[in-house]
Amino acid sequence: MEEDVAKALAYQVKRELAERYFGLRKLIEEDTAKYFKQLEEIKQKLFPKVKEAWFRLYLLLGDRALAEELAALLGLKKPPFYKDYLKKGEDPGLLVPLPLRGFTNKGRFKNLVLAAYELLTRVYEDYAKAFREARVEAEVINHEIELFKEKYDLSEIMQFLKSLEAPSAMADLGHTSLEESVTTLEKSLSLEKIPAPENFIPAPVSLPEPKDIKKELERLAKKAYQLDPPRAQRLIAYVKAHQ
Repeated sequence: MEEDVAKALAYQVKRELAERYFGLRKLIEEDTAKYFKQLEEIKQKLFPKVKEAWFRLYLLLGDRALAEELAALLGLKKPPFYKDYLKKGEDPGLLVPLPLRGFTNKGRFKNLVLAAYELLTRVYEDYAKAFREARVEAEVINHEIELFKEKYDLSEIMQFLKSLEAPSAMADLGHTSLEESVTTLEKSLSLEKIPAPENFIPAPVSLPEPKDIKKELERLAKKAYQLDPPRAQRLIAYVKAHQ
C-alpha cells in the first residue's frame, strides 16, 4: 500500500514538473516564433521602402559622385544600396509620390530633391522604430531563456527524478549512466539565445533632420541639375504627368 502511494506521489510530482517545464518552454518558443515573424515583416514591408527611398535620391542626383557627396553629407562611408540601384536601373516611377512645387524647372527640381530626402527620413523613422522594437523583443526573450535555464537545470532535475525512482529505473531508459541521460536531454531540449535583428536585416542609420542640411541638399540639387538639364527636365515632366 505504502509503495503504491509513493509511486502515485512520484508520478504526480513528475507530471507537475513536466507540465511546468514544457509549459514555460512552449511560451518561450511561441515568443521566439513571433520574433522571427516580426523580422520577416520588417524585411518584406519596411526594408524595401528604405531601399526605394535611397534609389529615389540616386535617380534625382543622376551621378555616382553626387551620391557619394550625399553619403558624406549624411556621415556615411558610402552610398547605401548603390550597387542594388545600379542593378535595378533608373525607374522614374519612384518619383511619383513626390509633390511638384515651384515656378521654374530649377526650383521644381530642387524641391524634388528636398522632398525625396524628407521622405527618406520618414521611411527610416518607421524602419528604425520597428528595428528597435525587434531588438528589445530579442533581449527579453534571451533574458527569459537565461531565467529558464537557471530555474530548470537538467542535471538537477535528473538527479531529483532519480531520487524518486527505483534503483533500476534509470537503467530502463537505455542509458549507461545518468550523465549520458542528461547529455542526451540537454542536446534535444537545448534553448539557444536568439540572434539580434542586425544579424538578419541592416541596422538603421542615423540621419540629419531635413532642416539641418537644407542648404547642402539644395547645393547638391543645383549640381545635379547643371550636370544634365535635359535629364532633370524629363524627370520633372514625368512627375508632372503623374500628379
